[in-house]
Amino acid sequence: MTTMTGMTIAFAGQQLLLHPSGALLWPRRQMLVASDLHLEKGSHWARRGYFLPPYDTHATLARLLRTCEETQARRLLLLGDCFHDPGGHARLDLGARAAFDALQRLEPIWIRGNHDGGFVPPGFEAHDTYEDEGLLFRHEAQPGAAHEISGHFHPKARIAHKGGSVERPCFVEDGRKLILPAFGAYTGGLSVENPAIRQLFTGAPRYHLLGRERVFSFRA
Repeated sequence: MTTMTGMTIAFAGQQLLLHPSGALLWPRRQMLVASDLHLEKGSHWARRGYFLPPYDTHATLARLLRTCEETQARRLLLLGDCFHDPGGHARLDLGARAAFDALQRLEPIWIRGNHDGGFVPPGFEAHDTYEDEGLLFRHEAQPGAAHEISGHFHPKARIAHKGGSVERPCFVEDGRKLILPAFGAYTGGLSVENPAIRQLFTGAPRYHLLGRERVFSFRA
């Protein structure tokens, strides 16, 4: 198995590791943070007549568990929109439910998102916002908030590469705010140039693009 190499950044007095999977590791707390899994998105659209391969939940959970093992995380924080709709948990098949239930060994913290609709799975500690050692975790970034870690926007960035361009999911941060990319297998993205993202940052943010095995950083 190939070992991925993350990038360490200083943020709000803490050292944080940006992982190529799109998750964030807080080594001091041995905590892995992931956002926007959108589990059961495939089955959500299948019920509406749009048939997608029904493997998104299995792929996302397998990657999440593998990342937890690789980073030796002892805790897990999910930044909202873990399921694509409030009924997603009830649609898990036996294999996916076993994988999801395996997350409970990591003392998971569940941040409520807009897609979850208030649903909280048994065994998860639920919050709208969660604060620890000056870091503020919430689903959607709020203007003016500092030392804030969030998700929601599914950021992606396009860079010039070998005479063309490459677009990849990315972390966005400026030392005051950090937005994670979506972790789910069936999640699209919003350009970092979109005003919904750019207006949250007072200066020029840094973009940390996900590569296959490492993270690549660029300034806006």
